[in-house]
Amino acid sequence: MIRWQSTEKGSPFLMKMFQRILIFCQVAMISGALISLFLGVAAVEGNSVLGVRYMTIALSTGALLLLYCFKLLRDGKQVQAGAVFLWVTTFVISYAAWVGGGLLSISIVCFPVLLLFAGLFAEAFVFFSVGSFLVGVVVYLGMMDVLDTSFNPIEALVPAEARLGGFVSILLTSGFCGWTFGRDMRGAFKALNSEHQLVVESQAVIQELAYKDALTGLLNRAAAKEAYEIMLTNINFNEERIAFYFIDLDNFKVINDLFDHEAGDQLLITIANRLQRLTRQEDIACRLGGDEFVVFVRAKASFDFDGLAQRAMSAVAQPHYILGAEAEVTASIGIALVSEKGLSFDEVRKKSDMAMYKAKQSGKNKYHYYSESLHTEYMKSLNVLNGLKDALSEGFLDLYFQPQINLETNKIDSAEALLRWNRGNPYGFNPDDFIPVIESTELIHDIGAWVIQEACRACKKWHEQGHHISIAVNVSALQITRFNFYSIVEDALKESGLDANFLEIELTEHVLLTENMEVRSRLKALKDLGIKLAIDDFGTGYSNMNYLTRLRVDVLKLDKSFISEINVSKDSRVIVTAIIEMANVLGMQVIAEGVESIIQRNTLRELGCGLGQGFLWSKALPNLALLAFLDSSLKSGYLKVLDDYEQSNSVLN
Repeated sequence: MIRWQSTEKGSPFLMKMFQRILIFCQVAMISGALISLFLGVAAVEGNSVLGVRYMTIALSTGALLLLYCFKLLRDGKQVQAGAVFLWVTTFVISYAAWVGGGLLSISIVCFPVLLLFAGLFAEAFVFFSVGSFLVGVVVYLGMMDVLDTSFNPIEALVPAEARLGGFVSILLTSGFCGWTFGRDMRGAFKALNSEHQLVVESQAVIQELAYKDALTGLLNRAAAKEAYEIMLTNINFNEERIAFYFIDLDNFKVINDLFDHEAGDQLLITIANRLQRLTRQEDIACRLGGDEFVVFVRAKASFDFDGLAQRAMSAVAQPHYILGAEAEVTASIGIALVSEKGLSFDEVRKKSDMAMYKAKQSGKNKYHYYSESLHTEYMKSLNVLNGLKDALSEGFLDLYFQPQINLETNKIDSAEALLRWNRGNPYGFNPDDFIPVIESTELIHDIGAWVIQEACRACKKWHEQGHHISIAVNVSALQITRFNFYSIVEDALKESGLDANFLEIELTEHVLLTENMEVRSRLKALKDLGIKLAIDDFGTGYSNMNYLTRLRVDVLKLDKSFISEINVSKDSRVIVTAIIEMANVLGMQVIAEGVESIIQRNTLRELGCGLGQGFLWSKALPNLALLAFLDSSLKSGYLKVLDDYEQSNSVLN
């Protein structure tokens, strides 16, 4: 049952319809009273005059009482207004039926309309009260007819003219109410249908938000999990397999920090679109979050799972242009094959995640399959992480230093600080084991700060012993984007007493290419302090050279991949020659990394390279061994070129 009175405010739709019906009923009663008054003046029979007067009084009283309903509505008392309206009209119509012939009266046809009004505009109590009253009236009038005891002391109480007027009034009133109700209901149903459409559209949007990644439009984790469970339920493992590809972008966090987040988001959208185009309609592609994507396929055992991984890596590695620069973006992919039921989404995701990290450790831009042996390696990584935390707190970390040699004078010009973990390392983890762990966790900030402090102290001690060389420290992109990096460097210089001109910060190309204004400001402040900036592995990343002069870079370090091929590859020699000539024009130093032979040394010197670093002269040395090396160089006036790594060990010890 519809009741707008369930709250004091009520339904606006029913409220509007109630006001219209109230007005029309009042007009009808006033009109009926005027007609009765006219008939009363024109009537010649006494009984008719008396009957018409009674009806005039009843209709006039009803019209006056309905005015009170408007006052109640204005005061916000809608419940009371509905009750007054129903009882007034009920009494007036019941009286009209009584004096108009009982059950034969035309007023009886208004009873169902009264019940309809009661259902629409009244509370349950009023509805049942009015309904019971009307039933009682009908029973009373019926019993009077049956017993022939109708109270009709006035013959022809209501004349035919009055009956005709009453019939017309009832017909008009009921017709108006029906038309109003129908029109309003049609409008209400139309509005309801519009609301329904909005609800359906909203539900579709909510459904999409619940199952789609808001940025890329791919499925999200929840939807992927549901799709995997459905796929797992329907697959026939006797003939088919599920291949789960965990795709993680290499160094995306660095790119996202160096450029603005909008550029990073656009990169993710582009990669998502490329991955989507690789998949078939029955395959699933989703974004787990950040730079992590998942693709899983259901296929025959003979399916080319390797081919899909290779196509995915190729799609990601296609050129990306970020703020005018061509960025090199690659992906590492872990693959887990599901060949039996019972392996949940989270379990297979963890397995493919392990395989993905193995791919990263293998050099990135690679893919790797999960195997049980990976679990052992995963535990090893956990041991490395926990061991590093203890080593840092217990002081078990050390700095080693690899000399950088002036190719013209054959003297030590500077040294590069390299982290070593020899003490408190029961498993014998080497730099290839722990450096990636450091760079991928928050440990990079604490250990990085310690390296800068220790390097400055060591370099100051060399100066105190007469060796005025510089110290180079590798700094990751995560460190340079940290808000307190400048203060860490400044404090290290002040605490050690080292002149800033002897400290060199080594960064990779994509760090210096950043459009991040905070990073730029930080680098400028370091330069203003007197610190040198060096680009490590120059020539292996971005192609935009604008930043060389914009950031006043001091040193370019040639990647060892070029040096190893300089005497056997024409392309490598051309690249090295071009970089050296450009650096000389711009007033920059060039350091060649990975020099291992006299031939390489001689070629670099002929091309105009200023400094070299590599096993040709020395491996990385602990501080005391480097001091001995420096003392030996100072006494002899030159460095002895070592033929191999073992000779280096014997001479330095």
